[in-house]
Amino acid sequence: MNKAHRISGTKLEDRIAAETEAGRESLRVWRNIWRNMTGEQRIAKAFQLTEEVRQVMRAGIRSRNPEASEAQIQHLYVNQLLAAHGTSLEHIKHQQKEDRTR
Repeated sequence: MNKAHRISGTKLEDRIAAETEAGRESLRVWRNIWRNMTGEQRIAKAFQLTEEVRQVMRAGIRSRNPEASEAQIQHLYVNQLLAAHGTSLEHIKHQQKEDRTR
């Protein structure tokens, strides 16, 4: 597990779940389900969850930008993803332009 996903040696989801009995039980059930899945089932679940996160992100962008076109929504979505990795479309385009002039 990536160190960024751990806080004080404990996974973030463990710390959140530990706050309530329901959280602890939910995490226990989820881990049991995950442990009993085949590799193929885990990959399928990962793709499903990824798609659900994309839909939620786009819905949030749409609700904050109700007049935006689908192309604008896509642009904002990609920028939000890139921002999570410390960059932006504008930065990438600038770098590409610099690379072409070298």
